Amino acid sequence: MSADAFYTLRELLARLRMGKTTFQRLRAAGGLPFVEELRPRLGRIVRYRAEPVDRYLAGQWQEHPRVFGRRRA
Repeated sequence: MSADAFYTLRELLARLRMGKTTFQRLRAAGGLPFVEELRPRLGRIVRYRAEPVDRYLAGQWQEHPRVFGRRRA
């Protein structure tokens, strides 16, 4: 992925397989250190850097084990 790649909130939630409320709570509590918001925003559109999210989902994130995206039995 290029350095300029990004996800919108909807795309990010789909990749992480979580709801918006869960995302907001984890983000506020510091539970998503790999999520980096790009500044400035494009109007009201929030964008997040894709590279750290993709590394996290691939299991290459060093700080925390991959815990999102698992399906419950």
